[in-house]
Amino acid sequence: MNKAITSFWRRLFFRYDVSRMRKAVVDYLTAEGIQAEVKDGMIQVLFEDYYYNVEFDLDGEYPRCDISFRLKDEMYEKLDLPRKTFIADKVNTDEERLSTLKAFGDVLIVDAHFYFANRKMLLSLFYEYFADVKHAVDDMCDLLQNELREKEEKRPIGFTASPVVSKEEAKVAACNKKTE
Repeated sequence: MNKAITSFWRRLFFRYDVSRMRKAVVDYLTAEGIQAEVKDGMIQVLFEDYYYNVEFDLDGEYPRCDISFRLKDEMYEKLDLPRKTFIADKVNTDEERLSTLKAFGDVLIVDAHFYFANRKMLLSLFYEYFADVKHAVDDMCDLLQNELREKEEKRPIGFTASPVVSKEEAKVAACNKKTE
């Protein structure tokens, strides 16, 4: 069969038409009162001051929806690597999640993906996975704020002499006073 004919027939079905998928998700989000728009082939969602990206991949047997969130922050970059991995491990293991938090040197990424066969399945799974990504982002932000707050509290104030050195200096000072 001619490739042009098969692509025409495929576009009649929801699972092969990316523009219909994007329209379904954008319409769903705007009906819920969430700002969403298509930019550069992906859906950008603004929800509670955070931007999420939604993309579709039709290369497999079933279409795949990817939901992701990226956080690039200068304060995060200054954290030590063990603290960064602690945040990711804690978010990924505290609850059973559909999404995964990945910690890199300069960016935190929360992503989730699912496969679907029709419009109804897309919208029901989208709700579940988007809510899970949002909760993971909230937990990640809370942990990140705690880590940054702890880092600020650990800064020494005033002198940084150890208590042992101070005691020895006190004995020397006391000895000097006795001899005089």
